Amino acid sequence: MAAVTITTDDLAPFADIEQAKADAMIEDALARAALIAPCILDDDFTQTAAAKAIIRGAILRWNDAGTGGIVQQTVGPFSETVDTSQSRRSLFWPSEIVELQHLCASSPDGAFTIDTAPKLGNGHSLICSINFGADYCSCGADLAGEPIFGDPYDA
Repeated sequence: MAAVTITTDDLAPFADIEQAKADAMIEDALARAALIAPCILDDDFTQTAAAKAIIRGAILRWNDAGTGGIVQQTVGPFSETVDTSQSRRSLFWPSEIVELQHLCASSPDGAFTIDTAPKLGNGHSLICSINFGADYCSCGADLAGEPIFGDPYDA
């Protein structure tokens, strides 16, 4: 696949945004998304459609922010003010940040571990006296067949 890219054509079916404004919003959104999930800029990133959908949603929400209004109602001694405008605190919602980071975590070049330490293979815990040259067992493997004292997974 390729790095995530968004064009004004990707936004056109959802909103009529002026070309210069759309280009600036796309540039800003991609830059901020790359801070959250750097893998989206990799040429071998495979989750481009999912990342594009998340970023496009944030751009469209940003475009719509502030188009609401304030409504005031007064009935007798009671009044109510309803603000339907959306103030922009952050471009991406916390759930979108998690989703973008998850896309990077599921990337095939993610971190992994390989255990390179050899196993002792004698059935005793690594902290057993047998492993330190003693002629007696301190982990209980002589009695139970497996270590009962110490970490049983160290055998």
